[in-house]
Amino acid sequence: QLSGWTDELRQELQSDEAADSLEAAERLLEQCGQQRDSSLDACVSTIAEGETLLQELRGAGVTSEMDSTGSVAAVEAALERLNKQRDELEELWATRKLKLDLCLRLRLFERDALEVSSQLELWAEELQRSELSRDAAQAEQLLRMHNDSVSHMQNTTFQVLQQGQELAQAFETSGMSLMADSQYSAQTRVQVLLEFLHEREMDLEDLAEMKRVKLEQCVQLCQFQNDANQVISWIRNGEAMLMASFAIPSCLQDAEQLKKEHEQFQVAIEKTHTSAVQVKHRADALISANHYDPQSIREIAEEVTKRWQQLVTCAEERHKLVTASLNFYKTAEQVCSVLDSLEREYKRDEDWCGSSTKEMSTGPSNTDKATHVSQLINKHQEQKEAFLKACTLARRTAETFLKYTSRSLQYYNYQGEAGTRNSENRVKNILEKLLSQENKVLEHWTQRKKRLDQCQQFVLFERSAKQAIEWIHDTGEIYLSTHTNVGQNKEETETLLSEHNEFKGTAKETRERVKLLIQLADSLVEKGHAHAGAIKQWVAAVDNRYKDFSSRMDKYRSQLEGTLGIQVEGESRQDLSIDRNSDPLLESKIKEAANKELKELNEEKRKSARRKEFIMAELLQTERTYVKDLETCIKFFLEEMQASTNAPPAIQNKEDIIFGNMQEIYEFHNNVFLKELEKYETMPEDVGHCFVTWAQKFDMYVKYCKNKPESNSMLVQHGGSFFEELQKKHKVEHPIAAYLIKPVQRITKYQLLLKDLQSCCEEGQGEIKDGLEVMLNVPKKANDAMHLSLLEGCDVSLDKLGEVILQDTFHVWDPKQIIRKGRERHIFLFELYLLFSKEVKDSSGKAKYLYKNKLMTSELGVTEHIEGDECKFAVWTGRAPISDYRIVLKASSLDGKQTWVKKLREVIQETYFSTALPLSMPKSPAKLKAGSQRSSRDLEDSASLDESVENLDRGSLASFGSGNTTDSDKAPGVEMTWVIADHVAAAGSQELSVHKGQQVEVVEVAASAPDWCLVRVPTSGSVDSPPEGLVPLAVLKQPPPGLKTSPSRRPAAAAAAASASVDHDLALHHNCQM
Repeated sequence: QLSGWTDELRQELQSDEAADSLEAAERLLEQCGQQRDSSLDACVSTIAEGETLLQELRGAGVTSEMDSTGSVAAVEAALERLNKQRDELEELWATRKLKLDLCLRLRLFERDALEVSSQLELWAEELQRSELSRDAAQAEQLLRMHNDSVSHMQNTTFQVLQQGQELAQAFETSGMSLMADSQYSAQTRVQVLLEFLHEREMDLEDLAEMKRVKLEQCVQLCQFQNDANQVISWIRNGEAMLMASFAIPSCLQDAEQLKKEHEQFQVAIEKTHTSAVQVKHRADALISANHYDPQSIREIAEEVTKRWQQLVTCAEERHKLVTASLNFYKTAEQVCSVLDSLEREYKRDEDWCGSSTKEMSTGPSNTDKATHVSQLINKHQEQKEAFLKACTLARRTAETFLKYTSRSLQYYNYQGEAGTRNSENRVKNILEKLLSQENKVLEHWTQRKKRLDQCQQFVLFERSAKQAIEWIHDTGEIYLSTHTNVGQNKEETETLLSEHNEFKGTAKETRERVKLLIQLADSLVEKGHAHAGAIKQWVAAVDNRYKDFSSRMDKYRSQLEGTLGIQVEGESRQDLSIDRNSDPLLESKIKEAANKELKELNEEKRKSARRKEFIMAELLQTERTYVKDLETCIKFFLEEMQASTNAPPAIQNKEDIIFGNMQEIYEFHNNVFLKELEKYETMPEDVGHCFVTWAQKFDMYVKYCKNKPESNSMLVQHGGSFFEELQKKHKVEHPIAAYLIKPVQRITKYQLLLKDLQSCCEEGQGEIKDGLEVMLNVPKKANDAMHLSLLEGCDVSLDKLGEVILQDTFHVWDPKQIIRKGRERHIFLFELYLLFSKEVKDSSGKAKYLYKNKLMTSELGVTEHIEGDECKFAVWTGRAPISDYRIVLKASSLDGKQTWVKKLREVIQETYFSTALPLSMPKSPAKLKAGSQRSSRDLEDSASLDESVENLDRGSLASFGSGNTTDSDKAPGVEMTWVIADHVAAAGSQELSVHKGQQVEVVEVAASAPDWCLVRVPTSGSVDSPPEGLVPLAVLKQPPPGLKTSPSRRPAAAAAAASASVDHDLALHHNCQM
């Protein structure tokens, strides 16, 4: 039986078949255990029986020697065989159990692998479902849950994979082979399952990683949204600060208080500005990292940028209001004070030439007096130019203040109309007082000028009179005193008579001078000269002295002639008498000398003076004619049309379109401007001041010119014969069109007359030039307004855009366009915006401009020269003007380009935020433009008033120079920034000493010391090794993040950066974060 079991076991072990299920494997393993136990028990009991039998035989005394039957030997042999069979059976059962164990483990592994596989399928489906939340806490919870789930999946899969690897190792160690099924062995099945699970796990890990990245991006988006909301709330706080402290200053103290508040506000929002910049950079970083929702990120960043720009715009408006109010109140106060002192000075009645009779023989010489009076006249002329310029400046600052008052009220949606009217009325009252003072001072100035001119006439007259008396006293008296005898003989007497006749020729010059003096004295006294009494006294003195001299000369001559027996007629004898008709040639000669003595105008100046008078007369005459023409048009065309019932239906109630604001223009010229011009009839060189004084009123012509095309169109299409009949009825000289064009022609006429006047005026050039500029600006403003009226679709109202500074058509290359080709764009430049539009034509062929986009001037930079085309320049926002971020513009001419670059730089310079708080990190200014000129005169009105008014501070950091402009596009990668605090280098270190306000080139941020930055000091000329070294980031103004190494960086810079002090890192870390 044991042998049978053994053979049976051997056969089973030789078979590769395995239980086909887990239950069968478990059952076989259980049966195996039972069978093993029973077979081994039977074996043990049989061996025990044999040993008992052998023991009994031996107990009976049977030994091997005595056993003749061989029973003992047979039992022993049987026991030995049984022991061997038992050992063999135990080994076979152990092998059988191992095989069944492996089979059971295989089926268990198959079951677990299938379970994990199905779990992995479910996980895969779950991973493909993307549940995202815009709530930060929920998004973080989803990420945690995902990470926990992935960790659980990895652990579960790892356990099964480990189980399979251990099973494969067991099969390999045991050397057994099992068939998992009819086709595959157990080892193959295990290997296939391991590979399948591993691949599934790898696939799932990829899916899990994708989902983890997405969930992390979701968390980032939530954090970004929260940070952006925080920045927006700070911006709202800034807006609230602006609104709470908004006020129109009513006096200089208010303006200074508002300036302090505005400076505090600027400091307060610097952190907000830094945060707004960080939002923009984080948005760029998230999008460049392939965030799943770039649109939302852009929208959030754009919302922050938009809100920030709105805040900047309002802040810029208030900055301009603060500056304009300070300029106005300071200027008005100073100008009024200057006018008061001038009025008091001019009212004093002074005698600058000392014309009293006591000084006829004593006192300063006439040459000194003449020089002194001439200097006084020159100074008096300069004073007039100075106070007229000061008054002009006050008016300009007032216009600017009113303009920014109106604009600020729009930006702040201020509803207090009473407050607006009050501020306007205050300014107008100050201006009216100023105008009244100016007219008084001008009147007193004219009177004083007249007195000074009379003093000059008197001094020159007095000098000539003294010269005549001195000649008589010195030369005449010496001759008479040395010629008293008539000679001893005829020859001597003839010689004396010849000398007398020769001397008489010299005396005739004095006679002509005395004659001219008497004529001049009669003329001056007749005109009511201030020094008439003194002039009469001098004339009497000269006349008496000369009569005495001439009578003595005649008497001596008579003696000589009597001695010689010469008879002379009475009239001929008195040839030195003043009553005698003089030799015309001699008189002409004397007149020329007298002209020189009296400093009369030379021929050129007389021509110039006559031309000035002629131009002024023409200006006044044409002004009167113009007023009359406007009156004719209004009376016989406008008023008749309003009263008529026969007007064509298409033009009824359309007077405002046909005639525009002609009535307003007429009232201004008739009631104000003509009368003002007449004041300058005798002062043509100052008439430019009149145009400057009333410059703001000429804006009514802008309105008229803007309306003119529509007026022409309506007149041509619907006017018909209606206006022709009115012309015939009232016998009007010209048709209506000729009158409607008069205002346009008048502006051109003003320009021509002022240009002519400018060419022949040496003094007053500044005022005439300013007046001409006012007139030249009228058609430009009208043209700009017409173009702006064609703009459609702009997201800022036309009122809030302000005045057009420049507008023109350009070819534009925008790097954001996919197809980079030049597009034609019409561009408008305002104080706060550079606006791009596209010209299109509607169905009727009428042109209009469609808004495309705009850039804020406070964020703008300009590169003047673009290689390859002298008419190209570039504008850019953001960091350095690299080609990926700049918009290239091509002007129609080089002059056009230069005008635009100049104006752009001036406008950028005027914005506080372009230099103080650049939104897009520091840009790359090449050369600083010292003393940048400004385009409009609005904020340059703090100019000096010829020592009467001091310079007025603009109160802006923009005086640093235009930090947003480069001269060329040839310096990529060079970053410039400002030093905002002093830093002294430690002795023996790699540091560089810098001072506040200095400009440096940023080379790189030190890798080993991230709170330090390697900078280079830009030097003029070709310097081989400009100074460079390490400075703390805290002393630099917002150096750009992720800075690239400068192309000119030397290898030594890396070593310098590596040797930075770690102690300084820790000390400055907090400061850098602030």
